[in-house]
Amino acid sequence: MFGSGWRPTMGVRKESNPRGKVPRYGSARPAMSTALPLKVFIAEDSAAVAEMLAELVAQPGRVNVVGTAESGDAAVESIRRTRPDVVVLDLQLKTGSGTDVIRSLRADAALAGTRIIVISNHVAPHMKAGCLELGADDYFDKVKELPALLARLTEFASAKG
Repeated sequence: MFGSGWRPTMGVRKESNPRGKVPRYGSARPAMSTALPLKVFIAEDSAAVAEMLAELVAQPGRVNVVGTAESGDAAVESIRRTRPDVVVLDLQLKTGSGTDVIRSLRADAALAGTRIIVISNHVAPHMKAGCLELGADDYFDKVKELPALLARLTEFASAKG
């Protein structure tokens, strides 16, 4: 049926394979991205809200949530240990406050490049201005601006790799 000169070529035409070699399985796969995912830490006083935020922001291979904390001291300790790229920070925590966390992170030279995104129900302009003045990178209304938060994280993930 195939004759004595038949040889499998796995669908590769002779003109695209001038040496007549049969390609090995997997040799035509595109290179995988070596970019590391964006690491995000969430500091939020409500465990339920922290879990919801973690589910919203996680993007497999692009954005990983590396930890959560409900209090200021626990957040600072965990952030120092996990070294996230971005901290999503509520102003109201079980103990301490988001502003205390901002001050602690900005005073730590090892965390100078960590972006801080404040999310809060306190949307008064002076609250936003105060957080930005302390060193936060962004400030979003927790209820109305979650899509903007997600867009910002996607932007950071794209810039990383």
